[in-house]
Amino acid sequence: MSRATKPTSPPGALTPTQATRATFWARLLMLLAVLVTQLLTVSVVVWNDRQNAERVLQSEASRTLDQLARVAADNVRAYLQAPTQIVSINAELIRAGQLSANDPPSLSVTFQTMLNAMPQLNGVLIGHDDGRFTFARRAGAGDTGRYLRSIEVQPQRRVTTSILDATGRVISQSGKDDPYDPRTRPWYTLALARPDTTIWTAPYIFASSGQPGVTVARALPDTSGGTIVLGANVQLRQLASYLQSVQISANGGAFLTDDLGHVVATSRAWPGSVGGHLPTLKEIADPALQTLLGASSHVTPGTQGYTVNGQQYASVVRPVQLTPGVQWMVGVYAPVSDFTAGLQRTDYRLATILLACVLGSLLAWPLLERAVKPMRALHQQATTDPLTGLHNRGSFLAQLDEVLDRALTTTQTGRQLGVAILDLDGFKEINDTYGHPAGDEVLLAVGARLLAALRPGDILGRLGGDEFALLVDGASREEVQLRVEGMIAALARRPVTVDQFEHPVRATAGLAFYDPAVPQITPLRRTAVMARADTALIRGKRRVKGRVWVDGESTLPDLLL
Repeated sequence: MSRATKPTSPPGALTPTQATRATFWARLLMLLAVLVTQLLTVSVVVWNDRQNAERVLQSEASRTLDQLARVAADNVRAYLQAPTQIVSINAELIRAGQLSANDPPSLSVTFQTMLNAMPQLNGVLIGHDDGRFTFARRAGAGDTGRYLRSIEVQPQRRVTTSILDATGRVISQSGKDDPYDPRTRPWYTLALARPDTTIWTAPYIFASSGQPGVTVARALPDTSGGTIVLGANVQLRQLASYLQSVQISANGGAFLTDDLGHVVATSRAWPGSVGGHLPTLKEIADPALQTLLGASSHVTPGTQGYTVNGQQYASVVRPVQLTPGVQWMVGVYAPVSDFTAGLQRTDYRLATILLACVLGSLLAWPLLERAVKPMRALHQQATTDPLTGLHNRGSFLAQLDEVLDRALTTTQTGRQLGVAILDLDGFKEINDTYGHPAGDEVLLAVGARLLAALRPGDILGRLGGDEFALLVDGASREEVQLRVEGMIAALARRPVTVDQFEHPVRATAGLAFYDPAVPQITPLRRTAVMARADTALIRGKRRVKGRVWVDGESTLPDLLL
């Protein structure tokens, strides 16, 4: 069982109702934007001279660029959340005793699983204060292989390096020693200076790939009394695809820099390192970007208009806050003329032009409908678990927030809201014995059985792995508990058959109830009830599996059970 004890949802996670409403308003606002843009263009053409028209177009370009910069910043921020979560998950697994920092084989397996799950990661690592080190990273063509390294220091220093192919087969192994010491690395020293705080190194060039990357790390006490540092290497080359998607034209561009002005990613081809280090923005800048920078090698947040060889340009730079004290910059720039191609003065009467604008906007509605279809599809992918079709973690937590908000304002009294977190007992043995395809079939069957047992108002989601979450609305706490117990019993009633093999299904659940009398803001309410349910599950499984443990019950002495 793997879990992070702090339930987090992606920024901006929406419920299905909110997504439908947002899609409608997006279409309407885009339609209004088309109409307003046309009316504004007509007004400039008819009533203003060229100087006023250029000023309006500059503003329009800046607004468009600002939106593109915001989208790029949000994409970068979301991309870089994964490594922080990985480090937090590993820290909590070690604190909970579910992962041993002193077991290199187990760590290597866990690290490889994380690499398979998150394409942002280039490597996962752990360093000890006595020099021990365990590391797993991508390797081979297409990053499909794995490079594993383990350094032991007792009874003497021993370095083991293994190369795995895409199937997990060891293709080479070496015991050759080298002077590598994790305690001398920046990620180790920075984390050690700020224990139990997630730190980011400055971006640097990965020696294995020659591509830019960054390391996220956290130091925490070891069970043996020492200190360990957990880390995750993040490859930044994929950020270039986000920037390419917001590039205005061949004359414009987008860039991402660190707080020292070094280039992390650009919308064009990666320029390569300069003397083994990341180049500065000034070193790779085109004439338009050189003019924007001026005498400095840094960019400052804000919107700016400027002229390059007589051509008007617009630029927008926005900060991307990674952690307190670590702030990168994302910027987009383009000629103003790229936004106004084909704009010409006309001598048509204003009424005729206005009518054409309105008709054009109405005709644009089907196009806008097609434009938002990918948005709906992306939202479906972002909120749905791809294996079971249930709500994923982010979608479940967003709906939980909505229900808790509604519980504060509803006039209905006497209702009880219960949150249950359950996971399957012995699921790891199914994966280990019969393979992950069989495990996937079991998870799919479990999701279907739980879904069939729901009532109107209940919410079901898969948090990850073999862990599911339920929100149950009942007339009393006893009713809620009985319903969750019924679901657990329904799962165990008959085994799941996969390839003629029967797999018994048993589950343990932790159940916590929401108390609307506790004055907390929505995220804290949600975090509190999820944490209590999770705690009840963890403590309950240490006692008896295959049943429902209510918050508070699992802390009673065995004589009272």
